[in-house]
Amino acid sequence: MSPDPNSQLARRAFSGSMFSVAASVVTIGLGFLRATLMTRVLLESDFGVAALALFYMNLAAQIRSIGIDQALIHRKQTDDHVLATYFTLRMALVLGSLVILAGATPLLARFYPDMPLLSAVLFVYIAIDLVKGFNKIQVTILSKEMAFKHLAVADIVSAVAMTIVGPVMAFQGWGVWSIVAENASGILARALLVWLLYRPWRPRLGWDKEIVRWFWGYGRNIWVSTNFDVLLDRFDDFWVGTAMGSESLGIYSRAYEFAGYPRRVIAVPILSVFFPTFARLQDDRTRLSRAFFRAMSLMVRAGCWFTLVFVLTAPEFIRIFLGERWLVMQVTFQLMVVYTLFDPLLVGVENLLMATGHPRIIARTRWLQALVFIPAVIGLGAVASIEGVALAADLMVLLGVVPLFIYSRRVVDYSARRLWLWPLVGMAVTGGATLALGAVWAAWPVWLAFAGKGLFVTLLFGGILWLMEREQLRTGRDMIWGMVRGRRGG
Repeated sequence: MSPDPNSQLARRAFSGSMFSVAASVVTIGLGFLRATLMTRVLLESDFGVAALALFYMNLAAQIRSIGIDQALIHRKQTDDHVLATYFTLRMALVLGSLVILAGATPLLARFYPDMPLLSAVLFVYIAIDLVKGFNKIQVTILSKEMAFKHLAVADIVSAVAMTIVGPVMAFQGWGVWSIVAENASGILARALLVWLLYRPWRPRLGWDKEIVRWFWGYGRNIWVSTNFDVLLDRFDDFWVGTAMGSESLGIYSRAYEFAGYPRRVIAVPILSVFFPTFARLQDDRTRLSRAFFRAMSLMVRAGCWFTLVFVLTAPEFIRIFLGERWLVMQVTFQLMVVYTLFDPLLVGVENLLMATGHPRIIARTRWLQALVFIPAVIGLGAVASIEGVALAADLMVLLGVVPLFIYSRRVVDYSARRLWLWPLVGMAVTGGATLALGAVWAAWPVWLAFAGKGLFVTLLFGGILWLMEREQLRTGRDMIWGMVRGRRGG
């Protein structure tokens, strides 16, 4: 009897998620170590200059972001001719965008006279981004082929290189250049793997007008939405750096960096697996609905737990890992944790809609978010500095999550009550109980208070979910165990 294709797909998706999660444990651990060491050593202005340079890098990258990577994953039939056209189109867009940025860099340097290193940092980032553009070609093909083990190994090797290079240069006094070298080492390490060891396709030039038109037809709405992605994800960096200076941007960027760990731990490995899975299941509504609900359910529950831990232990976390001088970012950090709870869910529902051929609604939602976010950043930033900007980011992400989850019901079937009720109840009860014990935590040493809060939150929140969703959790556990046994038996 031939194996069931759907069963094989499910096992590959699960196996891929396990590789991705395992890799994320290593890369997140190394990333946290790297970020902690470098934050303790470098100045706020060093992070500010690097963050502003990356804003302009991402802005230039939007010229080439016409959604062809997602389109290639979405396309059911791909041959060497399609891949050659994809390669040629993508590299032409990469080179064009980098040439434009290189020409604009001297003008940007004049606009920021208080950041004399900005132009030099930008030119080095341009060279790094060229290598990154080549890497993305092979990474996209590996993702389409669901070669998640190879991608996981590449992530780990890249993280190891960054963890060696970045902190060593920071401790040697290289300042902002240690941040640049950190990024460069990771990209170069990944290039060695995806181009020499794991190369799934030997590149060649090719051009087919019909294929190019198909890429553009699929990707133009994604291009609009990704332009809004950068505007919505990076406008706050631009405004803080331009209106408030490199030091304020450095504090804001560090708050976002550490608040983003819940997204990296849970959302990134899950979504890297489930976007190709969504694309392959797009014609099977029942299985697609099941895959979407399981992915979102896991992210909601894990995200709520991370949010509770990070928000409630923020004072102790900053003192222990970053140092007293970074306490100035506490409120911003706590507000950004709320943003990073909902942002992965927004990315998840966007992946679903893109994989099933509904990119237009994403572009419309981006218009709504932009109309609110830009004036909110300017207005709230003027009133409450970087804390106001963080609050504007929270408002913006909610304006994306709500309408897209409502629209997703046209594509998949799921229960919003099952998805949200008990995690939100658990958050309310756990948060209230932890705050009520504030006098107890204050009397303890900082390390003990940090550990005590984390343990209390974990036990109470986890206990509520176990009591109220026991059967659902058992079903998920049995499903995973059955897939593991099936994989071993196969």
